[in-house]
Amino acid sequence: MINQYTLDRFEGFYAVLVDKGNEHNELMVLKERLIAFAKVGDTLAIDFDSIGNLKHVEIIPKEKADSEEPEKEKELEGL
Repeated sequence: MINQYTLDRFEGFYAVLVDKGNEHNELMVLKERLIAFAKVGDTLAIDFDSIGNLKHVEIIPKEKADSEEPEKEKELEGL
């Protein structure tokens, strides 16, 4: 299952991710898994394996992350 998180900050050896669906839900992952390609503020799509390890991580382009909700609203307006 793909989950969306925002890279909120780096703390020591960890990257702190905030769940896009629940801003009160934070996830800490090893910084070395993300620091090479992600920066603070990036929206990430993360797929976890069956025991909770990062299986796949990709950056969602800012335009797409920002425009997801308005596009849904536009689709509903035409109905």
